[in-house]
Amino acid sequence: MSGQHSHEHGHGHAHEPHRHVTASNLRPPLSLLAMSAGQRVALTLLPLAGLWLLVWWALREMA
Repeated sequence: MSGQHSHEHGHGHAHEPHRHVTASNLRPPLSLLAMSAGQRVALTLLPLAGLWLLVWWALREMA
């Protein structure tokens, strides 16, 4: 019996190798720097408009 040991078990790893988490990987896919100015304004105004609608609806319901 030889001291050589093979780690070949006859199955190939077809899936892609694991990606290590780095600072660049942690960046969100929706980067503010990659957006145009118009997109940034829309992304800011849309949630604000939604909040105003919610407040307006709540005030109307209380009246």
